Amino acid sequence: MTTNSGSNIPTGASGTILTGGGVGSNSVFTTATYPATTTVSQLLYSSSANVVAGLATANRAVVTTNATGVPVVTALATDGQLIIGSTAGAPAAATLTAGAGVTITNGSNSITVATSAVGTTWTDQTTTTVTMTANNGYIADNAGLVTLTIPATAALGAEFTIAGKGAGGWLLQANTGQTIHLGSSATSSAGSLASTNQWDGVKIVCVTANTIFAVVSAVGNLTVV
Repeated sequence: MTTNSGSNIPTGASGTILTGGGVGSNSVFTTATYPATTTVSQLLYSSSANVVAGLATANRAVVTTNATGVPVVTALATDGQLIIGSTAGAPAAATLTAGAGVTITNGSNSITVATSAVGTTWTDQTTTTVTMTANNGYIADNAGLVTLTIPATAALGAEFTIAGKGAGGWLLQANTGQTIHLGSSATSSAGSLASTNQWDGVKIVCVTANTIFAVVSAVGNLTVV
């Protein structure tokens, strides 16, 4: 057993710690080695088998592990940051990215997510030609025919709406490679839909990016070309 006599204390390897062996047993040194000094707020962890090392801290941070389980201190230094996982490596601090129709406002200890969609934006179309913008509505408002052309590039789900008003009516024009489907009827490539009455209207949705559009609502006996 260990006594106060230095000659009775066993000798351990550098960096090991003397621990009690329990009642009736001699004290023993740990197999694991420990650092001789540490710094303020430093965390101790096993950097390898039987080796205890210090993990430097960081302000406003969380502890995660990398792809092999090694502890990592990741600082959250920007408002709205979260720890985002990865299949390739250590989780990282990042902010959320707003999608279509969504706004994200980051604050101190807060993330506010809101919708930015305000419905269809309408244009009183008094000229006779226009290339339409996705998710907008157009009031065909001219004594002559108003030709409204679908843009060459349109994302899946993009909507285009026309409401008739002017006596000249309207014509919805597709580009080469684009078709518009009205129920079982479809335009040719670069074909068109046209009103037959002043107050006819139509709403189409892009169902295949850039190329195929489907009528989801219509008023009147439209002409399919």
